[in-house]
Amino acid sequence: MGTKVLGTKALRAALSMSAAGAVITLVVTNVVVMAPANAADLPTSVWQGVYTKAQAARGQTLYLTSCSSCHGTQLQGDTDAPDLAGSAFVKRWTGRSVGVLFGFTESQMPVGRPRGLGAQGYADVIAHMLAANGYPDGAQELPASTAVLDKIMIDVKK
Repeated sequence: MGTKVLGTKALRAALSMSAAGAVITLVVTNVVVMAPANAADLPTSVWQGVYTKAQAARGQTLYLTSCSSCHGTQLQGDTDAPDLAGSAFVKRWTGRSVGVLFGFTESQMPVGRPRGLGAQGYADVIAHMLAANGYPDGAQELPASTAVLDKIMIDVKK
């Protein structure tokens, strides 16, 4: 009888470990399978629709209240503030990542109030700038994460 009970305990332990192993294998398999698909889905160019229309609209509202006094309502700039739309913007930022643009904007603007818009506010304003420069919108919002933004390049249309 002692052997039978020991056998049952051993069987239960084996089944328990087997079930736990199956769950762990399932979880690990899903992570491994999903990681490359998500990484491949990340846009690498502003031409891949890296912001939404709604985000650009929020950015425009924030831009008009926080940026337009220096950069103009049409992002045209003036003698002291650079253009944020058109050939001057494209020339200045082509070959750089959106992360560099985000980092510069967040750390320097608005003058006297850097970081005053909050990370999401800066992402929204940059979405507005991208829209004003003719880059297409997409299905996902531009994130406020420099790790992601550093992988999105501002480049000429190919």
